[in-house]
Amino acid sequence: MLELNLRSGAVVAFDGRVVEVFADGGSSRRFHIAHVDAPEPIEGTDGTRTLAFENRTVTLTFTCEEAPACTRLLAAMAEARAALAQHD
Repeated sequence: MLELNLRSGAVVAFDGRVVEVFADGGSSRRFHIAHVDAPEPIEGTDGTRTLAFENRTVTLTFTCEEAPACTRLLAAMAEARAALAQHD
C-alpha cells in the first residue's frame, strides 16, 4: 500500500489495483489500474509535476520536493500493469 499526502491537500492511495484520490474538501475518485491510462507526468518550469487522470478530470500536482513520491507512484502503477499483463 502506497499513501501520499501532498502539500496541495490531496491524499493518494494505491493498493496495487486501485488508485484512490482524496481531494482537499472530502470528495474522492477511484481508478482501477486496468481501466485507466498510465498518466504521463507534465513537468513545470518550477520543478512541479502534474499527473492527469480521466482526460484531465482529476489532476495531482507534486511540488519539486514531492517529485520522488510522484516517481514512486508511477513505478508502482507500472509494476501493477506489468503484473496484470502477465495474467492476461
